Amino acid sequence: MRSSIMARTGHARLRGALCGLAIALTPALAMAQDAGGQQQNPILPMPPVPEFKPLPAGTKPAAPVIGIFNTQQIMAQSTAVQKLQTELGNRREALVKDVRAEDTQLQALRQSIIKAGKAPTPEQQQDLQKRVMADRTKFGNRNRILEEDAQVALNQVQREMQQVVSAIAAARGMNLVLQAGPAALHDNSLDISDQVVTSLNQALPTVYMPGPTEEPEQIAKSGKNPVMPIQPADNGGE
Repeated sequence: MRSSIMARTGHARLRGALCGLAIALTPALAMAQDAGGQQQNPILPMPPVPEFKPLPAGTKPAAPVIGIFNTQQIMAQSTAVQKLQTELGNRREALVKDVRAEDTQLQALRQSIIKAGKAPTPEQQQDLQKRVMADRTKFGNRNRILEEDAQVALNQVQREMQQVVSAIAAARGMNLVLQAGPAALHDNSLDISDQVVTSLNQALPTVYMPGPTEEPEQIAKSGKNPVMPIQPADNGGE
C-alpha cells in the first residue's frame, strides 16, 4: 500500500515536472516555428530503455465486498450533532448580543463627546482607543474559543463514526468502504448509513464541549479527560 502511494506520488511529481517544462518551452517553440516558416516534426533521439520482464505470480487480492456510507446524512441525523448545533447557536447569539451592546455603548460615548461641543482631549481619545482594542481582544478570544470548542465536539463525532463504520464493515465482511459522494451509482443494499446512524446515536448520544470561557488548549495541556456532556451556555460571559 505504501509503495503504491509512493509510486503515485512519484508519477504525479514527474507529470508536474514535465508539464512545467512544456509550459516553459512553449514560447521558445512558437518563436522557432514562426522563424522557420512551415512546421516540421523534429527528429528526436530514441535511446533504448531497459526491458522489463514479467513478474512472478503474486498473491491474488480478495474479491471486493463494498460498503457505502453518506457522511452528510449521518451527521445530520446524529443526536450529538443536533445538540451541538443548538448549543453553538446559543453561544453565537450571546456573543453577537454582547458585541452589539458594547458597540451601542461606544456610540453613545462618542455622541456625548460630540454634544459637548469641544474637541475630545488626548486623554479621551486614548481611553476610547484602549477600550476599542480591549474589545477586539476580548471578543476575538471568545470567537476563537467558540470555534475551538466546536472543533473539539466535532472531532469526537468523527472519531466515533470512524469506529462505527469499521465495526459494521467487519461484521458484514466488507473490505472496501467508500464515501457515497464520489459514487455516481450504487445499490441501496450496499449503503450502511442508517446502521451507522443507529449505532452512532447509541454509542455517542452527546459530546463533551468546553465551557464558553474555558480555553481548550489549556484543558488539553492539563491532561484532563473530559467526560461531561455539553453544558448550557452562560449567555456570553467574559
